[in-house]
Amino acid sequence: MIGVIGPLVRGTRQPRGSAGSVALFTLGAVVGASLTGVVLGLLGAGVQALVGERALAVAVGAAGCLLLLADLGVFGLRTPTLRRQTGSTWYRELGPRAAWTLWGLDLGLGFSTIRLSSLYWFVVLFVVAFVPPTLAPLALAFYGLGLGLALAAAVVAQSRKAAGYESPGLGLLHAAGWVRLASDAFLGLASISIFLALGAPW
Repeated sequence: MIGVIGPLVRGTRQPRGSAGSVALFTLGAVVGASLTGVVLGLLGAGVQALVGERALAVAVGAAGCLLLLADLGVFGLRTPTLRRQTGSTWYRELGPRAAWTLWGLDLGLGFSTIRLSSLYWFVVLFVVAFVPPTLAPLALAFYGLGLGLALAAAVVAQSRKAAGYESPGLGLLHAAGWVRLASDAFLGLASISIFLALGAPW
């Protein structure tokens, strides 16, 4: 996502058509995430009908802990991800409107591009295991909305000359490190909480 927002910001860090671009990106992200939510809802309908809540809690909690170990690189594990970035030539080939919409759609799908943290996969497992199937698209739509808000915040941050970074992308890389740390902390706490609250025998 760091490379994606490059066309949005001039060298002087002044936003270029930022409101419209962010809106198109957010729309695409919400649609893409909702489509994934439909698939997860269908999967969840079968899983929730066949497996009890306690067993699902144990499975999701254990999977979350394993994903956390992967993020931390323990035992040589790595974050599950595709080694693919969203299309870097779409802006030039398709124009800004189509590019921002497609970027949002691609990233909103969630699984089609590289992931820096396993928190998304934990959310997928949680939705399949516990969210009512009819609400799964809505739950994932909030993920797409979050991507749009994150892009808006990044654009505002890049537009401020007082950020202190020679390159706007370096500022986002610095922020991404903190985001990953927060994601891993939440992943660990959520995994343990689900296991203790729903999966423990007491």
